Amino acid sequence: MTKLMIASTISLSVLNIHAPAAWSAYENYNDSLNSNDVDTVANVVHSLKDSSGDAAASFKVFESINEIITEGKGVGGMINSAGVKLQRGYVSDEDTTIYNPGLSLLTESEKETIVNAVIQNRRENVSKNTWNTDNEFAFDFLKTKLDPLHMVELRGYLGILPFYGAGLYLVALAVQQFARDLFAPAYILSAIAVFLPILVLVAKGV
Repeated sequence: MTKLMIASTISLSVLNIHAPAAWSAYENYNDSLNSNDVDTVANVVHSLKDSSGDAAASFKVFESINEIITEGKGVGGMINSAGVKLQRGYVSDEDTTIYNPGLSLLTESEKETIVNAVIQNRRENVSKNTWNTDNEFAFDFLKTKLDPLHMVELRGYLGILPFYGAGLYLVALAVQQFARDLFAPAYILSAIAVFLPILVLVAKGV
């Protein structure tokens, strides 16, 4: 019994010695990954600012963003025929080219940062009359991949939607109580009033 207790004590001591070092290495590793991601996004944003007013330079930056999306370049690894090879190893044994691994590696805030920078680049190029069809095609591709739900266009509307929707609900409720025959048309109009702005904002674009 005494030998068993001594052996257990020694084992626990060994674990306590090595566990902090292991956790420290893990945290440093994750910090390194996050740092690489932040540097990549910051470099892209800086390049987009510098290329404003230059269609060719902007297109090259768009190409580099495309590599981030399709290959995960600069945000954790590269893609090859064996799968997505990250710094932490292979995540798949199949060809995952079509899955755009960079979209999984980027955080939502990083995607939003890149989208806003791409939109600003487009606006400045358009204002300086240096935008062309190739740039527009690349812009549409990046915008679709990074912001498929059109959150940039809808951000403002979604901010007021809870209050706007509550107001429409109260109106429909009042119609139901005091003019029941008109409730069906009121309900339809309320639905249109909620969804029509979304369609208009998405169609209008940025």
